[in-house]
Amino acid sequence: MQDMDPVERAEKIIDDTYIRYKTIFENTGTATILIENDMTISMVNSELTRISGIEKSRIQGKMKFYELIDEADRERVIAYHHLRREAPEKAPRNYPCRLTMGDGDIRECILTVALIQGTRQSVASITDMSKQKRLEREISRIAEEERRQMGQILHDDLGSHLAGVEAMSSLLAARLEKQGHGDAELAGEIRTLVNQAIEKTRAMVRGLLPVNLADAGFMNAVKRFAGEVETAFDLPCRIRGETGAIRFSNTSALTHVYYIIREAVNNAAKHSRPSGIDICFDRDEDDMVVDIRDDGKGLNAGGVPDQKGVGLTIMQHRADLIGARLDIRNTPEGGTRVRCRIGKKYLS
Repeated sequence: MQDMDPVERAEKIIDDTYIRYKTIFENTGTATILIENDMTISMVNSELTRISGIEKSRIQGKMKFYELIDEADRERVIAYHHLRREAPEKAPRNYPCRLTMGDGDIRECILTVALIQGTRQSVASITDMSKQKRLEREISRIAEEERRQMGQILHDDLGSHLAGVEAMSSLLAARLEKQGHGDAELAGEIRTLVNQAIEKTRAMVRGLLPVNLADAGFMNAVKRFAGEVETAFDLPCRIRGETGAIRFSNTSALTHVYYIIREAVNNAAKHSRPSGIDICFDRDEDDMVVDIRDDGKGLNAGGVPDQKGVGLTIMQHRADLIGARLDIRNTPEGGTRVRCRIGKKYLS
C-alpha cells in the first residue's frame, strides 16, 4: 500500500472494511437485514433467506421491511420504525413479531433492531422462536389441565367431604345444645372452623377455575368482573356485542382470554383515567375479536405501548400461548384500544 497514492489507499481501506463487515453480517448466525430510512431492505444474509424461503434477489432493494411482517403486526412495526428515528429512546430494541414466510407460513420471532450510528439506516436481527413458542403452548396446556384437575378434585372431593363434615358437626352441636351438654360450645366452634375451611376451599377453587371451564361461566365471570371494576373505580364498564355467540372449544384459550380482558381493563382503569370502559365481542369471519376500549388519555406520544410494562408483557405472552393476535394502540377519537383476535381453532 506504500506505493499507492492517497486516493487508491483510501479506496483500498474502504474495500477491505466493506468486505470485513459484509463477512460479519453474513455470518452472524441469525437472520439479519439492513433497513433503509424508507423501509427498503438493502441487504440480507443467507440465514434470512433460509428461514423465509425467499431469495436475496427478490428482497434486496425490492422489498420493504413491512412486507415481511404479518399483517396483524405490520402497523406496530412501522410505528416503531418511525419512532426509532424521531425518539430512539422510546422505541423498543427487542420485541415479538410474526413474519410471513415465502410459503405463507407464519413464524413467531423476536426482532432486535438498532439504528446504525450517524445514519438513518437500521439493522435488525431476527430470531425464530416458533419451536420454543409451540413448546411453551404445550407446557401451558399441560399446566392448565393439571390446574383444572386440581380444582375439580378440590370442588368435587374435598369440598363435598367438608360439606358432609359441616352437616354432621351442625347436627352434633344442635344435639349437645338441646341436652345442655358442656361440650355444646366446643362443637359449635368445630362447626365454625369447618365452615372456614369450606370458604378457603371455595376460594382456592375460584383461583384454579376462575371461569368455571364453561362458556356460560366465561361470560358470567366477565360480567362479574365488570361489576367489580364499576364498584372499585366508580366508572361504567360495559359489555357489548354478540356475547351469546361466544363459544370456546379450548379451556386454555378461555382462561387466557379472560385474563387478557382483566389485565386490559385494569390497566385502563388505573392508568388511562377514562370516563368509561367497553368490553366488546364480535365475530370476524371465523375469528373472534375482543376489543377493550377506553376514552382516557391514551398511550405515550409515539402512540405505541410502553414495552417495559409488565402487564403488556403478560398479555402478549398469553396471546402468544394461544396463537392470538394482540394489537394495542391509540384510537383517533381518543383513548386506547386493546384488540385480541382468537383463531377458529379455539372456537366452537
